[in-house]
Amino acid sequence: MSVDAPAHAGAYGADRGRVMRSSLFNLVGAGVSAIAGLALTVVVTRGFDASVAGVLFTLTSVFLILSAAALLGAETGVVYLLAQQRVREETGRIRATVRVAMTPVVVASILIAAGLWFAAPWLVDVMLPEAPAGTVAAIRVFAVFLPTSTITGVHLAVGRGLGTTRPNVMVMRVLRPGLQLLGVVAVLVAGWTSSVSLALAWAVPYALGLVVAVLWSAKLRRKAERSGGQPVEAPTREDWGRFWRYASPRAGTGLAQLALQRLDVVLMAALRGPVDAALYTAATRFLVIGQLGGQALGQTVQHRFSGLLAQDKHDEANSLYQMTTTWLIALIWPFYLTWAIFGGQLMTVFGEGYTAGGDAGLVGVVLSLTMLVATACGMVSTVQEMAGHTGIAFFQTMLALVVNVVLNIVLIPSYGIVGAAIAWSAALLIKNLLPLVQLQRRHGLSPLCRGGFIAMAAAVACYAALPLLVRVLLGDHPLVGFGSVLVATVAYAAVVWRCRHVLQLAGLRALRRRGKTPAQPSPPVESLVP
Repeated sequence: MSVDAPAHAGAYGADRGRVMRSSLFNLVGAGVSAIAGLALTVVVTRGFDASVAGVLFTLTSVFLILSAAALLGAETGVVYLLAQQRVREETGRIRATVRVAMTPVVVASILIAAGLWFAAPWLVDVMLPEAPAGTVAAIRVFAVFLPTSTITGVHLAVGRGLGTTRPNVMVMRVLRPGLQLLGVVAVLVAGWTSSVSLALAWAVPYALGLVVAVLWSAKLRRKAERSGGQPVEAPTREDWGRFWRYASPRAGTGLAQLALQRLDVVLMAALRGPVDAALYTAATRFLVIGQLGGQALGQTVQHRFSGLLAQDKHDEANSLYQMTTTWLIALIWPFYLTWAIFGGQLMTVFGEGYTAGGDAGLVGVVLSLTMLVATACGMVSTVQEMAGHTGIAFFQTMLALVVNVVLNIVLIPSYGIVGAAIAWSAALLIKNLLPLVQLQRRHGLSPLCRGGFIAMAAAVACYAALPLLVRVLLGDHPLVGFGSVLVATVAYAAVVWRCRHVLQLAGLRALRRRGKTPAQPSPPVESLVP
């Protein structure tokens, strides 16, 4: 990338100020979602019987897996094509793209929901034979609300494709998790401790989110059509073919990706019972919190990657890839290092019976170290999909899923939650390293730069070396651990501020200027990373 064509030029360039603003907004939303999700898990594990908690965690995993299946890859297809239509000023085709995406998703959602309804008794017999009474009715509650999840996903993708993540953040990260938490608390206070009550508390917010998503999507679509000034076109056979040629492989990829995150809970319930499923869900809750940060940043820049690669601006795409990877490392590595060291102590927040004799802490070590590698790969799956390689992504993700399932079946009966953690770690490494090799060979894209390595070194020094040294000298009392993390945070903040230019955080200045005077263009990435 030359100095004459800096990364910040254009609507889809690596404008650090714009990307930083959007990323921070998404990260705030991810923080709200993480807090609400953790609080919900704590309320369920502390307020309900372990078997009821295990049923809820298992059924929500089944619900999310089936929702991903019903989406058919349309969510990513909408983002991919709408972003390109904006770049190419084809705004008259936006409505056609949305219709082409929505119709099969609605049909698939209804069919899968009906199948889940009628299969509920069989699922309980096969998957949850030790489940408490009312589990069949709880499954049918999830079946009723399943279409609301998938249709909402397509409408929120419209916003991301048109350049804004605000609807996604407000609905997915704030409104729905907040209402789910309030619903579960209300159920607990009312003394309704059955699986059906918990299922309703968790599922009803999806219907409310659908209303908001539909209205917001329609408003954004009309605004884009008016700004483009082009006549609205009806869907053609070419539109159907183009969309589903791209999205169809993503259907399997999206399903496999969610199965990687959720299927182990289902297998744990089937092989060890709902109580162990509840324990495993609690033990891996902190990994999910860390993943939310990466997902938030990925949704911020997803459409930018699509626009840059559609214009063959590979240098700018690589600069954006390296910049966002540096941010991910700086943000998430401290969290995973803290989890690796203090995972056993953190499990006490879920109540008695959730420490599992040290196994929960070992789960934290295995998965957190794996996520350090995954984070260093950056948002590799997003870049791979926006480069158009959905077919290859499908086979790579399926390979990871097969490895995960096989290892879970082999390891869970003997090693319980630790075996499931090992299986998930192996799958995560495959899922991240294979596409990374592909992107480097085909497009010359690499996630790491000098800033990334500096962020790694700072995180390890502050959040691994310092707490371990303090533990050796002063012991492992919780107050000692809290104090060491507090000191580490202060030291890390100082290092990040001192190295903010190399870490490509110069966009923070644009945040202060927003709404006052226009920010000056950020210097090219090359000037910040010698």
